Amino acid sequence: MVCLHHFPSYLLLVIVILATSGGGCHQDQSAALLRLRASFRFPDTDSNCPWFSFFGRTLLPWKVDTSCCTWDGITCDGTSGHVTALDLSRLCISGNLSSSDIFELTSLRSLSLAFNNFDANPWPNRGFEQLTELKYLDLSYSGLSGALPVENGQLSNLVALNLSGLDLKNLSLHTLIDSLGNLQKLHLEGVNISASPADLAHASTTNTTSGLKELIMGWCTITSGRFDTDLANLLFHSKFANLVTLYLNGFDLKNLSLHTLISSLGNLQELYLEEVNIWWVSPSDLAHASSTNTTSSLKELSMWQCTIKGGHFDTVLTKLPFLSTLILDDTNISGPTPVPEHFADFSSLAVLRLYCCGLTGTFPSWIFRIKSLMSLDVSENENLCGELPEFIQGSALQVLRLSGTKFSGKIPESIGSLRNLTELDLSNCLFYGPIPSFSQWPMISSVDLSGNNLTGSLPSDGYLSLHNLAEIDLSNNSISGAIPASLFSHPSLEYLVLSQNNFTGNFLLYPNISSSLIEIDVSFNKLEGPLPKLLSKFVGLALLDLSSNNLTGTVDLSFIKNYKRLDYLSLSYNKLSVVVEDGNHSYAEYPIIWAYLGLASCNLSYVPKFLMHQRSISDLDLSSNNIGGHIPDWIWGIGSLALNLSHNSFTSVNTNLSNTSIHDFDLHSNKIEGALPLPPWGTDRVDYSNNHFNSSIMPEFWSRISSSTSLSLANNSLIGEVSHLICSATNIEVLDLSFNSFSGLIPPCLLKHNEGLEILNLRGNNFHGPLPQDIINECALQIIDLNGNKLEGKLPVSMINCQMLQVLDLGNNLIVDTYPEWLGVLPLLKVLVLKSNGFHGPIDYEMKKQTHPFFPELQVLDLSSNYFNGSIPTRFLKQFKAMMVISPGAPSMYVEIIATSSASSPSYRPYYRESVTVSLKGQETTLVQILSVFMYIDLSNNNFMGVIPNAIGDLKFLKQLNLSRNSFTGEIPPRIANMLQLESLDLSYNQLSGEIPPVMAMMSFLEVLNLSYNHLSGMIPQSSQFLTFPNTSFLGNDRLCGKPLARLCETNHAPSAAATPGSSKELNWEFLSVEVGVVSGLAIVAATMLLWGNGRGWVYWHVDMFWLQVLQPWICRRRC
Repeated sequence: MVCLHHFPSYLLLVIVILATSGGGCHQDQSAALLRLRASFRFPDTDSNCPWFSFFGRTLLPWKVDTSCCTWDGITCDGTSGHVTALDLSRLCISGNLSSSDIFELTSLRSLSLAFNNFDANPWPNRGFEQLTELKYLDLSYSGLSGALPVENGQLSNLVALNLSGLDLKNLSLHTLIDSLGNLQKLHLEGVNISASPADLAHASTTNTTSGLKELIMGWCTITSGRFDTDLANLLFHSKFANLVTLYLNGFDLKNLSLHTLISSLGNLQELYLEEVNIWWVSPSDLAHASSTNTTSSLKELSMWQCTIKGGHFDTVLTKLPFLSTLILDDTNISGPTPVPEHFADFSSLAVLRLYCCGLTGTFPSWIFRIKSLMSLDVSENENLCGELPEFIQGSALQVLRLSGTKFSGKIPESIGSLRNLTELDLSNCLFYGPIPSFSQWPMISSVDLSGNNLTGSLPSDGYLSLHNLAEIDLSNNSISGAIPASLFSHPSLEYLVLSQNNFTGNFLLYPNISSSLIEIDVSFNKLEGPLPKLLSKFVGLALLDLSSNNLTGTVDLSFIKNYKRLDYLSLSYNKLSVVVEDGNHSYAEYPIIWAYLGLASCNLSYVPKFLMHQRSISDLDLSSNNIGGHIPDWIWGIGSLALNLSHNSFTSVNTNLSNTSIHDFDLHSNKIEGALPLPPWGTDRVDYSNNHFNSSIMPEFWSRISSSTSLSLANNSLIGEVSHLICSATNIEVLDLSFNSFSGLIPPCLLKHNEGLEILNLRGNNFHGPLPQDIINECALQIIDLNGNKLEGKLPVSMINCQMLQVLDLGNNLIVDTYPEWLGVLPLLKVLVLKSNGFHGPIDYEMKKQTHPFFPELQVLDLSSNYFNGSIPTRFLKQFKAMMVISPGAPSMYVEIIATSSASSPSYRPYYRESVTVSLKGQETTLVQILSVFMYIDLSNNNFMGVIPNAIGDLKFLKQLNLSRNSFTGEIPPRIANMLQLESLDLSYNQLSGEIPPVMAMMSFLEVLNLSYNHLSGMIPQSSQFLTFPNTSFLGNDRLCGKPLARLCETNHAPSAAATPGSSKELNWEFLSVEVGVVSGLAIVAATMLLWGNGRGWVYWHVDMFWLQVLQPWICRRRC
């Protein structure tokens, strides 16, 4: 009775189980699956599948005593229990498919073997015909090969097929399409496929239209024929008439045009082209285009990194009235590309992205007012101009990107009406005026206004209501006032970049610190006061840059212990004193810093020991501190790729650094003595300059720097010869060995074989012998400084190969040659110094053969202390065009050196300063606009004779002119007064006669004047300017009278009145600059020194130092 009583319940339970299990897995299919799995090999590691660690997976065990419908990767029909889907993708399986087990799953609708490693085994020739219900087949990147059995009706029911990454042998696109009549989706990326003429002939006899709706092909290898010809044939026979989506990547479609492609595919709605070469409209389209007025149903046209030629935007766009998305990112459009007017006809246009595609002209302002437009991106079109319009209410615009263009003007207040705005990027444009308020955009998530000239201050509040705000970048503007403390408490803000502005006041924080902030950069501002203690609460910070402010006080670096993911920290260049708590137990608590640690100018007296526990810092900057003694050996093991220990007081260093990984090594400006340390292998930049190294260079040193781009050993006491092994450094761009005691010959290979060398500075050594005569044709030299050696012989004529040369200084050598007028063909030469050599002869020979301008950019010419003779012809002066007219676009630095691409360090600054400090008239002066203000000619201490040409006055922008110690005769040319910028004039020790031109009294910038020891007569002009000069300026002229000389003029000698603006028709009154800081008493000191024998030597020495200062600014001073 008990069994009978429970029997109905038991039957009910069995019925429920059977119903819910859908009948369970069939035993024959379960056995086939187990045999199939047993034939596969699964990897122990991902060594054979590089992608495995990124998106690979592990197949869970299949338990024999369970239904196969519950197994990993298996899907069954809920009613019949048959296996309908088998997913073995991303398992890195190896083995083969030779067994027929997979074909026993006759109910399969979906099969995926993608991303495996079947060792290029072919798939079975027979068996697929049994999978009559198979609709979806994915064999992409499976490692299978051979001809897929698609003919004879096999796989004829497929709807979707992915064969990407396979070698399809002789299978052609035509065969695939003709054999698979039901196919709707076909993916063929990275395949090896055929496009033979035989296929084309066969295609011409079959005009059936394929049902294909989606075709994706990219980076295919066509084994025969051309894909563009094959595609054109398929288009011609309407094979793709039903296509809705087409994606092509990496094809040269030069026999096709965009016009043909779109017009042949009447149902196409989405066209994606990436890295494709194609025409807008081919020549053959032009005649046909006029007879076809059909429009396309295309809604989305996206092109990335394509090359388009022939025709214009408009030709194609007029056929696309339904376009909603147009993307031409990074597409090369041949010829000038103005923005087409037809955008106005797109009533449905929602996305317009024209990033970096060479747009020119003025951007039409009405495009901003297209009501349907949601995203507009024309960034990185550097020749595109425009202004922001007055925006309308109700705009749908969500994304606006104009960065890297020449958009200018004020940002209109009406931009606040863009209530849907989520992203605003106006960075690196020409906008000015007040910064807009963020609170106007309730949906905003990202604001980038960096790299403009925006002014004003930030509102103190109004940010907390912007719930989506994640990124703010206002760097490189002129924004002032305090940084709102509420920004650091914003709950969703992740990136706050306010660097390079004029923010002032204390760095304030509220107690409710945001935990979402990842990056804070307030560097290069004027913040004051101590660091807030709440700074330690930013536990999620990855980057904190407070450098280059006026922050004060003592900072305990332990505040970063709470940071969980700190990658970048800079406290450099403030007025902070950084201390690190002592004790090994605490060092391990510091976060691992991966990218950059900047503690430059932080009053450190020792290398912080917590660095001993760091192993991955890419860039460490401890420069400009007070650290002395031995550089600790453990520092070489912290994993740094760039190490800056410059401007300290280190006295010694390990001499063999072969086991370190440093690529950028800067020890300059310390007190290190002894042998030159061997740098690490593979070092990119080495700077040992301004130390006390006093050894010769070991041969192994040169092999250590064989891959370096920059080497500076300047200002040491190194001795010996420079080995020819230096030429093994074939990548060297900057070589500075100046101010040492090197001797011997200059290795000829330096100039003969090194085509990348840009800077060669061997100044102040003892090199002797002739200059290398064979200079490489591809010479890239911009600066050659060999001043202060013992070089002999003649200048190498092959120097004209150096078409980039800007500075040539060969002064203070033993070179004997005639005037090298042939150097005038160098188009960029700005500085030519040949002083104190044995140059001789006239300076105008061969000039009658001159057929083009010589020395067009020359601004500094020093031929002093040689043996030149003859007169100075007018044509010699007239060739110096740069001294007559200053270009409005003149660059602001003496020599424009671009930082090398290898300098990837976050702290890296250009290896050459943009401003230089020179000894100008005895006063240390910083010249920032040096190219546009500094002009200099020194022909002193030669044997020139004859009159000074009147054309000297045409050199209006000359700052210093020295013609002293020659044999010039005649009068001082009155037109010399046209040189209104002249600050120093020395005509002493000549045979000049006549009166001092009265118009010279108006040379208001003249600070130093020396007319002594000539035969001048008459009264000295009694202007306020001339009364500032000492009597030593006029000594040795027996017939001169009047102040400041004690000799009074005779009563019948009328005083020379100061010239009035109309007193000379020759006087040019151009006035281009105002200078301040005339040195009190400078004229007295300079003139006295010139007359006193020992003093004259002192002056000449300082002139030499002047050239040292001019040509020495490229020694790296990172953050000094």
